[in-house]
Amino acid sequence: MKPATAPRNEPQPPTRGKTPGGGAALAKSFRESETAPRHYLGLVEHSIDVAAVAEALAALPVVRRRLEALAGRALTGADMARFGFFAGLHDAGKANSGFRARLRGEKPDAGHIGPLWAALCGDAAPPALRKRLRKALRRRDWKGWFACARGETAWWNAVLAHHGSLPNPGAPPDPCLWKERAGYAPLAALADTAAALKTMFPAAFDAAGARAMPAAPPFMHAVAGIVTLADWLGSDRTVFRFPFEGAPAGAARAAWARTAARDMLRRRWLDPEVARRAAKEVPLVFARLFPNLPAPRPAQAELLAAPLPRPGQIVTLEAETGSGKTEAALLHFLRLFREGEVDGLYFALPTRAAAVQIHGRIRKILRAWLGGGAPPVALAVPGYLRVDSDEGRPLPDGKGVLWPDAADRAWAAERPKRYLAGAVMVGTVDRLMLGALRVRHAQLRSGPMLRLLLVVDEARASDACMTEILRNALAQHAAAGGHALLMSATLGSLARLRFMAPGGRVERGAAPSLERAAALPWPAIQRAGGGLRPLRPDGREKRVRVKLRDPDDIDALLRRIAHAAQAGAAVLFIRNTVRDAREAFRRLEELGAPLLRCAGVAAPHRGRYAPEDRKRLDEALESAFDGKERAGVVAVTTQTAEQSLDICADFLVTDIAPGDVLLQRIGRRRRHARRRPRGFETPTAEVLAPEAKRLASFVNAKGEIRGPAPLGLGRVYRNIVGALATRKWLAERGAVRAPADNRALTEAAAHDESLCALAEELGPPWPAHLQAATGIGLSEGALARANPIDWSASLADNTPGGDEKIRTRLGLDDRRVVLPEHLPGPFGARIGAFSLPGWMAGALPADAEPTDIAAANGEIRFRLGGRAWRYDRLGLAPARPDR
Repeated sequence: MKPATAPRNEPQPPTRGKTPGGGAALAKSFRESETAPRHYLGLVEHSIDVAAVAEALAALPVVRRRLEALAGRALTGADMARFGFFAGLHDAGKANSGFRARLRGEKPDAGHIGPLWAALCGDAAPPALRKRLRKALRRRDWKGWFACARGETAWWNAVLAHHGSLPNPGAPPDPCLWKERAGYAPLAALADTAAALKTMFPAAFDAAGARAMPAAPPFMHAVAGIVTLADWLGSDRTVFRFPFEGAPAGAARAAWARTAARDMLRRRWLDPEVARRAAKEVPLVFARLFPNLPAPRPAQAELLAAPLPRPGQIVTLEAETGSGKTEAALLHFLRLFREGEVDGLYFALPTRAAAVQIHGRIRKILRAWLGGGAPPVALAVPGYLRVDSDEGRPLPDGKGVLWPDAADRAWAAERPKRYLAGAVMVGTVDRLMLGALRVRHAQLRSGPMLRLLLVVDEARASDACMTEILRNALAQHAAAGGHALLMSATLGSLARLRFMAPGGRVERGAAPSLERAAALPWPAIQRAGGGLRPLRPDGREKRVRVKLRDPDDIDALLRRIAHAAQAGAAVLFIRNTVRDAREAFRRLEELGAPLLRCAGVAAPHRGRYAPEDRKRLDEALESAFDGKERAGVVAVTTQTAEQSLDICADFLVTDIAPGDVLLQRIGRRRRHARRRPRGFETPTAEVLAPEAKRLASFVNAKGEIRGPAPLGLGRVYRNIVGALATRKWLAERGAVRAPADNRALTEAAAHDESLCALAEELGPPWPAHLQAATGIGLSEGALARANPIDWSASLADNTPGGDEKIRTRLGLDDRRVVLPEHLPGPFGARIGAFSLPGWMAGALPADAEPTDIAAANGEIRFRLGGRAWRYDRLGLAPARPDR
């Protein structure tokens, strides 16, 4: 096995770029050890490498069509050459003398983007300096490419944002950085770079009568993403070697770099023609595609036979949990992929546990269809390094990954920022959302993902903030002609309208009344611009009896759970909060219940585990609930087990939640038809659901929550009226029939008419609480609208930042705690790092490191920022003084 970034160790002839002497600008340096000589790559060579990759990426047919859709016109050969030329100038700022000193180890903090951006685009740049830089860049040869000065600035912004964002406007540039000193002339070196790129792209300069370059903001956002990806790829020294390793130098490097770039895109599956040829050989016949299935389910038949959607036409598929939506989505992907409409797939799931499980299913299906031509299927979940069936291992220096097979297949899986540049990626929906938020490297996600079919599994509207961010991501994707499929068992009418409307704008009065919304067909499919079309009945209606339980009677319920598991039932107990899950786990253990075990150790299933242990817990949960012959077991979980997992409990117990969430949880009970233990033949779910009178004591006259209400209500699910509406619906019917009740329960628990009527019926304090909770939802939606990227505004007007609430929701402020050495954890794996959520980390100093580290008996203890922490079979938590 070889490291993904193994340096070559060849003789070192005296070639250009080996030493920092002479007049060439430098772009990269490396040395194999502290005592080894340092080697250099010239700016000319690196600029050519990145320009070659950018040119090759933009020339991919799907990428080119997406760029043309955002540009509003076809891109000519001159346009494409000019794109490559400007991409090559992305690192032109490295010609400054400060950066050169940095590579020589003399000025470690010197930058290269800020000095050039401030001089060319900043308001405080001295005119004389700007003039000299423009002359060195040979601007007289290309200034006519743009319709106006704003267009030129937009292109500079796009190529200079390749480190994730533009510099913050600040002090004026330092002219001294561009003055000749010690035999080095920065402006002459800059002119050499521009001249080499001009030689590489003659069509950019020889096209008489060419139109002005497109510069619309949505187009420039995509350009920024493609250039950033090109810089990542073009900086890979295993492909674009230094001259001392035998690679060409100077302008002669262009032909070699172009060949290397095209070959790299094929090996890393950004160019998927090998897979596409294999896909075209696959007959679109269900029996051939799924020989082990008797017949297609309605959703599968629809997506196999219906006309393909137009470019940019989003599709929603509403069908029951367990109705074969995953296979339907893969049929949709296969057809689009065969026709060259997409180059890959991002399958977005609500939880990491669901992503881990679905990854294996997708890999097996694509391998069965495409054989050796199947693209790599990678797991896009931080903490995992899994591509197909291969597991990667981080190298000790943290700068590479050891793979058992070709590292090229795994390139996109090595870092979360690359996930959307992969071929087939299975991950969580938050990775997709990061491409639509004003965060660093957003365009590195949103640009490359335009190539992909986006499948969002279990889309729903319980969370106004997350819905708004997802809608914003889809807006840019659709505008570029991209394809997306939203699948859900519980999509509310207003959420569906917002996803399907152009730009997400819903006209006043467009939302249907409660009566109309509840009567809409289900299951159903819809394409943007068309009506909701019913799917034929599946013939698999399932009925789950629901029993409401008073949370104050928890002791009796826990005894019933323990007895059920001891009698051979697989019991799933889903709690809304970690605290309740931990307490239930402790008490069930005291009762002697057979609990879920991981590597022989009893544990709950929740989110706050180290990556090494999360994998094992997910596998343990799937194994305990997916086998046909199962022993009695209780799995106490949080929301980690409520969606998309192919697990099926004999007996389900759950805290009350909004109707769409509860439907997902109930789906874990009735997922498969199989023989059940005695006493559990009738599908049953018991729901802990306090009455309105009990909850009213936690709401003040203004409708605000005071004190910790039971089951996390008012905190995990802020709108308690939504939970009470769910409770009322269940109490009146006593059962949930699927699919007949899905639409009615979802709307009853979420539609404004339903919630307002219930609040008035219950009386004070519920009308005030509904108003307060709705206000919070609206403010979160407004917050989301304020922080996602405004695709109609320039890159400079989309400065990364964002509100702390959104950062916390998406885990952007999580703190990674790295231990000095890997220590034994509770399940046998050696643990090297933890992810500490921002709300737990609090105001920890940025440089805080773990101290007082001790490990014994499956427990790791440490101190961080003056606080004590404990990691054991229950996960990561602050250490209590009594333990």
